[in-house]
Amino acid sequence: MQSIDITQKFNAPQQEIFNFLSNHNNLKSIFMIDVKRIKDAEGDNKNGLGSVRSLGIGVGLIEETVTVFEAPNLIEYKISNNIPVNYHLGRLEFSSENNQTVLHYTIDLESKFAFADPILKFILETSIRNGLSKLASKYK
Repeated sequence: MQSIDITQKFNAPQQEIFNFLSNHNNLKSIFMIDVKRIKDAEGDNKNGLGSVRSLGIGVGLIEETVTVFEAPNLIEYKISNNIPVNYHLGRLEFSSENNQTVLHYTIDLESKFAFADPILKFILETSIRNGLSKLASKYK
């Protein structure tokens, strides 16, 4: 099992950052691949609990389902389609500190091919760190 642990600060209100990162259609700028909501959540927020997004390049290869949605503090999601992943859980925890939003983003993952796990971790961690840093720079 591989783990990714990222902390990013934003000079913006917590609700604003939560709203941006909880909107599936905004995530292309973070992950640098196509991301779109393919199933709306029930209730007022289409991106909330039970919503599903597709990630891929041209074709949606991965589907992620939101399993916890506690605005504006917490989002959890898991990969929900049959790809070569045994386990993938993402967790975004939002808090406020000194007029900033602090995002603590963790991912635990394990593929069906253990040799690929460090490569997968490197690719995910690099793209997410770069994307979040780029987003944070817009709020300076």
